[in-house]
Amino acid sequence: MTSKNKKIIAIWLIVGVAMVLVQIMLGGITRLTGSGLSITEWGAILGAVPPMNHEQWITAFEKYKQFDQYKLVNTAMTLQQFKGIFFWEFMHRNWARLMSIVFLVPLIYFLWKKLLAINELPKILVIVFLGALEGLMGWIMVASGLEQNKVLVNPVKLMGHLMIASIILAYTLRLSLEYLYPKQHHPYDKTARNFTRILLLLVFTQIAFGALMAGSKAALNCTTFPLMNGSYIPPNLGFHQPWQDFIYENNMTFQFLHRNMAYLIFLFVVFFFFKTKNTAAQFEFHRTRWFLLIMVVIQALLGIFTLINSEGKVPVVLGVAHQLGAFLLLIFSVEAHYFVKYKSLPAQKKV
Repeated sequence: MTSKNKKIIAIWLIVGVAMVLVQIMLGGITRLTGSGLSITEWGAILGAVPPMNHEQWITAFEKYKQFDQYKLVNTAMTLQQFKGIFFWEFMHRNWARLMSIVFLVPLIYFLWKKLLAINELPKILVIVFLGALEGLMGWIMVASGLEQNKVLVNPVKLMGHLMIASIILAYTLRLSLEYLYPKQHHPYDKTARNFTRILLLLVFTQIAFGALMAGSKAALNCTTFPLMNGSYIPPNLGFHQPWQDFIYENNMTFQFLHRNMAYLIFLFVVFFFFKTKNTAAQFEFHRTRWFLLIMVVIQALLGIFTLINSEGKVPVVLGVAHQLGAFLLLIFSVEAHYFVKYKSLPAQKKV
């Protein structure tokens, strides 16, 4: 594969990464506005067309009224308000459809024009598989909120949906880096590489905790900082209730875990920044060190401001910004992991 073709493939994959980020933000808006259950059916093709007249809107609204989110929470909702929540779920689903087109159509073209080598195809098909799995998990998640006596989606299924998105983002980004910055066989700092592995594990774990927090609305249980209702360790902390109620009855514990994982990530990134300042690596690695340090500070502030402004409801703008910050940390962690090894130069040290 020529360097020109590699660059074309890399740009295509980076566009995919950007679209996944947008989709994650749309998902956050959908969740925070309570829009996720507004479309009660899944139509892969026909679902791409919204209600086109007043009668069709009434029909869609009547379908929504059959479920408990309307009956128990939104009985005062007007048709105009329903259109508002319908919009965000519709955008979320159709952005997923658009991503499929943007990915599959160029892929077919690249294969036809032989811009993409056949032996590279399996790596690309992993993204196709993960995308299909994500769509399936998305519907499983929505269906969990349409069950009897449910007004929210199942937090564990929300976590599964978000974690697959995280894997798609990380994998696609990593693949794009391989095309933009081909691997070089040089000695590299294995300790720094191991640090990046730990960071990736911490960030993935924190995203999972964040999904549980979001799905169970655990942030609303305690909106004080730095203490949790006056204590570092809140009373009755622990895992309680039978399994069927586990994810709904341990919100304070989920928030405690999420907060403390945030502290750990913050301290680890600061440690990583100073520990690797003399690591023999190219400019790309040391640039990413700075991005990580700046982003972890911004993310910590976003988390604090989101929390203390969540009286009764998480603010949409702050909540989405905080979610985006988590995925930017993931992006920089993936880049740090890759660039430690990219063209490492043992004789070269950078600050």
